[in-house]
Amino acid sequence: MSNRSDFVAGFIIGGLLGTAVALLFAPRSGEETRERLSDSAEELRDLARERTDEMVRKLRSTGDALTQRSRSKFDESATRLREAMERGREAFEEKARELRREVEERPEG
Repeated sequence: MSNRSDFVAGFIIGGLLGTAVALLFAPRSGEETRERLSDSAEELRDLARERTDEMVRKLRSTGDALTQRSRSKFDESATRLREAMERGREAFEEKARELRREVEERPEG
């Protein structure tokens, strides 16, 4: 994403510099120059807003996907843990039953 951000920033800065240089060397009146500069600034502002909105949408989409994957992995892990705990409980209960039978079967001495 850094490359895209750098590109967008470079594009905007290049646009501003290009506009400034073109206006400095253009044979127009001050009023025309100001109007063109204002128009260019509005276009660049709109472009920057569009790019920012696009990046925000992509970041949200990526964040949503990561959140969903994390929830899925958490749910899978929780299910495996519950299953392991259930197997452990069953093993414990079986061992306890075996020990009780052994105690009950021992001759009293």
